[in-house]
Amino acid sequence: MAAAAYCLAMLAPASLAGDAEDALIDKIVAAYGGNALLTLETLRINDRYKGFRYGQSVSPDEIDLSHYNALVTVDFQNRRKALQWVRGAQPDISLQHQMFDGEQGYNFDHTAQTFAANGGITYASADRRVSWLLDAVLARMIAGERTKTVYRGEEAYKGVAHEKISFQADGFPEMTLYIDTESGRISKMQRAHWVAGQYFNYQFSGYKQQDGITYAGSTYVTRGGQPYEIVTSRVVKFNPDVSDAFHLPVGYGEEKPTIDFSEMTVKKLADDVYFVGENWGFSIFVDEGDYYVAAGGYEGLRDRFEAVKGIAGVDKPLKFQVVSHHHIDHLGGMKEAAELGAVFVTVKEHVDSIRESAGTELADDRFVLVDGSGSIAGGKVKVVDFPTGHTSHLLVSYVSGAKVAFTADTFFSRQEAGAPSGYEGLNAFRKVFEDHKLDVEYIAAAHSGRVLTSADLDAAINNIPGREVCPVDWDFCMK
Repeated sequence: MAAAAYCLAMLAPASLAGDAEDALIDKIVAAYGGNALLTLETLRINDRYKGFRYGQSVSPDEIDLSHYNALVTVDFQNRRKALQWVRGAQPDISLQHQMFDGEQGYNFDHTAQTFAANGGITYASADRRVSWLLDAVLARMIAGERTKTVYRGEEAYKGVAHEKISFQADGFPEMTLYIDTESGRISKMQRAHWVAGQYFNYQFSGYKQQDGITYAGSTYVTRGGQPYEIVTSRVVKFNPDVSDAFHLPVGYGEEKPTIDFSEMTVKKLADDVYFVGENWGFSIFVDEGDYYVAAGGYEGLRDRFEAVKGIAGVDKPLKFQVVSHHHIDHLGGMKEAAELGAVFVTVKEHVDSIRESAGTELADDRFVLVDGSGSIAGGKVKVVDFPTGHTSHLLVSYVSGAKVAFTADTFFSRQEAGAPSGYEGLNAFRKVFEDHKLDVEYIAAAHSGRVLTSADLDAAINNIPGREVCPVDWDFCMK
C-alpha cells in the first residue's frame, strides 16, 4: 500500500484544493485501482439499459419504457470520445452515431451514408452522458480536477457513513459524489436537473474488479425522484485498441451545412405574425389587435415575447398560449405563460401537466379546451388535435393570414437548404391539412428557426428511407 500511495502522490497534479478534498480524492483513487486508474489510456463501455420516459411518454397517464444499447469509446490521452447508440429492438430500431475526434464533433447517418460536422458535439457531450453511468469514469474525472473540488461534509446515505465532494470539469455540470467512508467507493452521484429543485441521482452497486480497476456492475438513475434509467448489462474493456473509432466512414458524403441558432432571431412571416427563438426553442406570435396569441412553449417564453414586442414596437398582453403537447421540454415555458396572464389552449388530458409545470394555482377559466379542433382570436388562429405515435394529443396551430402551420416535433429541419428525410407519419400530417381545409404554404416548428414549405413536406414524403439496420461492423448490436 505504501508503494501505491507513493505512486498516487507522484501522478496527482499540483493542487490548490484543501486537505479534506485531497484526502478524499486519494481514497477514491485507491479504491478504484490507484495507478491502474490514473494511467488508463482508453476505455470501451457497452451498456444495455432501460429508460423510463417520464415527461416524454405518448400519454401523460403512463410512463413509457425504452430499451437502449450503447457503446462508448473514450481516448483519455487525446480527449476523444465516440458514441454508437441503438434505441428499441430489431427490427424496429433507431440509431445515433457521433464522435469528437479531439478537435471537431461529427454526426453520422448510416442509412443515408452521410456525415456532418457539428460544433455542438464536444469531448464532454459526445457520449450523451452515457459514460456517467460508470462510476470508474467519475473517479478518473475527479482525480484530474483536484483544483475544482469542494468538500461537502459527511452524511449517512442508506444508513452508511459517507463523505461528499463536488467538482465541475470543463464542459460538464457540477457533480456531487457520495463516497463510502469505509471502502472509498462511489455510492451515488448527484447532478442538478434543469427544473429548479430537482436532481438526477446515479446509484451504483454490484462492484467488480477487472485489470486492477474497480467499477460498479449496476447503475440505477432517478430524475426528480422518479425512475429514469437502469443498466441491465454491462461489458467494460480497459485499454482496448480504439484506432477504429475516430475516423470518418469511407465513401460517406457530407451533409448539407446546418444553421446556427445560438442567437435570438425574430422573423416577420406576415402582417402581425412573428416567428422567434434561439437554440432549440421557437414560438410563433400573432398580434390580434389588443393582444397576442402564442404557440410554442419552450423555456424562455418571456424572452421570446419581449423580442417580438421590441420588433413590433407595441406592448400588448399575451392572452392565449397554445400548448402543443404534454412533454416536459415543451412545457418549460408554462410558468412564464402563467405569470404573463395567458389563457392556455389545450386538450383536457393535458390540463394537469400544465398546472404542474406552471407551479401555481390556475383556475378553470385559465383554460380553453380543444375537442378535435377549434379556433381563437376571432378565427385568425385555428387549432387542430393531431394524435401521433409521439403523443396521443398534438395541437397544430394554423395562422390563416400567413398560411403557416406551427408544430412541435412533427416536421422541421436545421439544415441550410433542402427538405429533410421523411417518415410514414408525415402522410397523416399532410392529411390533417386536407381534412380541415387548411391552405398551408409554410410550416414552422418549435425546434428550428427555419421555415419549411408545403413543397418541402411533399419532398420529404417522397423520400422516406427504409428501415434502419445496424451497420455490419456494429457487433455489439447484432447480438
